[in-house]
Amino acid sequence: MLKIEELESKKEIVVYKNLRVCGDCHEATKWISKLTGFSIKVRDSRRWHHFQGGKCSCSDVW
Repeated sequence: MLKIEELESKKEIVVYKNLRVCGDCHEATKWISKLTGFSIKVRDSRRWHHFQGGKCSCSDVW
């Protein structure tokens, strides 16, 4: 597990999952991107999700 302080210089997180992103994780990741200002990219079993500023590139349709 990484601490946010360790990631300050990167401002981008990339995650690979072998399963689809569940609704709760999708919402949590949106909030994390909004609160931290990080760009978060998640590759699940179907597509890439790019979270930035509390929004997802999939427009919440997955």
